[in-house]
Amino acid sequence: MSFQRLTAFLLAMVSLLFGGVGSVVGSTQQKPVTATQRTYVFDRDKLLFGAWCFSRDDRFPALVRDFKEAGLQFFINNGTQYFTDEDLAWMDENGIGFFNGDSAFSRALTNKSAWGVVCRDEPTSGEYDALAQRVAQGYAEAPDRLPFINLLPMYASRKQLEEETPLRYATTSTYIDAFDADSQRYRMYLSDYIGKIDSDVISFDIYPLSVSKKTGKLGTYRYWLRNLDTVAEACRVSGRDLWVVTQASGNLLEGGAMRYCNNVEDQRWQNYVSLAFGAKAIIYACYYTGWWDSESHMIDDSGNRTATYDAVQKATKELAAFADIYTDYENHGAILYHGRDENAAGANLRLLPVPLRCRPLVNTQSPVLCGCFTKKDGGGKAYVLANMLEPQTGESAAVSLTFPGASHVTVYRKGVRSEYDNNKIEITLATARACSSPPNKRGVLWNLQRSSAAATIRCWL
Repeated sequence: MSFQRLTAFLLAMVSLLFGGVGSVVGSTQQKPVTATQRTYVFDRDKLLFGAWCFSRDDRFPALVRDFKEAGLQFFINNGTQYFTDEDLAWMDENGIGFFNGDSAFSRALTNKSAWGVVCRDEPTSGEYDALAQRVAQGYAEAPDRLPFINLLPMYASRKQLEEETPLRYATTSTYIDAFDADSQRYRMYLSDYIGKIDSDVISFDIYPLSVSKKTGKLGTYRYWLRNLDTVAEACRVSGRDLWVVTQASGNLLEGGAMRYCNNVEDQRWQNYVSLAFGAKAIIYACYYTGWWDSESHMIDDSGNRTATYDAVQKATKELAAFADIYTDYENHGAILYHGRDENAAGANLRLLPVPLRCRPLVNTQSPVLCGCFTKKDGGGKAYVLANMLEPQTGESAAVSLTFPGASHVTVYRKGVRSEYDNNKIEITLATARACSSPPNKRGVLWNLQRSSAAATIRCWL
């Protein structure tokens, strides 16, 4: 058998094992570069919360106070806005970090609030060689600051791709892989990235929540899960942290179809689906100014808090209750149970397989996403669950979970902690939730419940 035929056979076997779902590894000739794992001025050992777009103007004192009260820790801008010495001192004292353009970042290097520099937002693969050099230079100048790059989503358009050097694997189609469940070209985009650039983080933005302007029917971008799954795999195989930029605004007024995400349910759902794939940072877009309708941002053009602000603040506060615990676990991917329902986000979509040793005992007849984790020190397992009917129909999902070997479960419901001496639990999921069950006779259940529906939890031995 020739080398070419042997390679084709092996690739076919990989495809068979993945149930028709392709892997980032092997999509190109690039071998993954294992991330160096550096120490930064920010804490990588806890779940981080940030926001995109924070314009510096005369409202700065109120803007940063609101930012902190929302539970956010850092913001990202593409610009080169300067901060005064008083601004930097306030951010240092209050633990607020920022990523900004070169000039503003370099000026603030003596301040711990300068978490890093924005190298590029949504690059094409043709820019990777130059970005690799820039990232290496950035680490050489400031080893404890992150050279930040934010990648394109699967639905990036040809116009975006051709702003710089076109993707070498782009075709004549309008998008990379917007309507392609296999996402071959997007896997190549990621393979090239992790093969050329040594950074400890992969960030990308994707906005899944839509609404029909004709019927008012709520919808989701069905390949959001595939996009998260693919980027999460790239993170796992190269030892990088996953940062996800989520939708915290909308553009209905300008003829778009991205609905306003000004309710806590939409924020919770995006957060927990991101956590199911191991996200280490949630970045809300947008905070103050941005590319959406101004009144849909967390802070509107007049400097007032909006309903989106209230939703983000509540969802973030609930996650913060276990932000320190969550990063003790390593993600191994996610499983979509009963994804045949056309009303479910990610309907009929296969995901990359999760090792059998990491899978939970789940009994449900509803579309439920389950992220699978093991504790980094080998002392337990963890699971994140999300109701995939939530963003389109709001229907609940009944789930039964069994934690073999566990005799105690700690529950965080909306940030409130409770204790249960059981190893089997029945839950009605009205929105996303997360749980952890170590086999060492103790477990933790992180549980988030939609306020409009009462959950029932029955526990027994």
